[in-house]
Amino acid sequence: MRGLGNKVAIVTGAGSGIGRAIAVRLAEEGCLVGIFDLSAEGGAATRDAITAAGRRAWSWAVDISDPARIAGALAEFERAAGPVDVLVNNAGWDRAMPFLNTDFALWQKIVAINLYGPLHMHHAILPGMVERKHGKVINVASDAARVGSSGEAVYAACKGGIVAFTKTMAG
Repeated sequence: MRGLGNKVAIVTGAGSGIGRAIAVRLAEEGCLVGIFDLSAEGGAATRDAITAAGRRAWSWAVDISDPARIAGALAEFERAAGPVDVLVNNAGWDRAMPFLNTDFALWQKIVAINLYGPLHMHHAILPGMVERKHGKVINVASDAARVGSSGEAVYAACKGGIVAFTKTMAG
């Protein structure tokens, strides 16, 4: 991860776990980091860890299933840091249980976060990247996309969709 000094990056789901580790690592490499996480507290904790190390980061409580919230946070972030060079779609969520014990409302939530969320992020950020003829997108999926996952049928379907979408966009 070299050559990232002063690049502007957004990491979704950066309030904890893998997303937090990605955001911290990007900041260590010199990126200006935007943290988009549903948890305002988690996002703020990641931001504070980055700024305590002398790096620059901003955080917003963003539900990536809401295009309007994405647009607002993106506009604020780009005013503060500049145009986005790197998008890391990391956010994800599931409630593992046998498929026959699930219902449509749960499917909708899983699909909204794990499939539509990354699509919304692409739709918001890619126009600027295309205009500038510069940018990178990293979509974090799951091995569930490749082999399925017991108790995670809808989640696996979403992650499989993101893998196919990524391949299509890269082509």
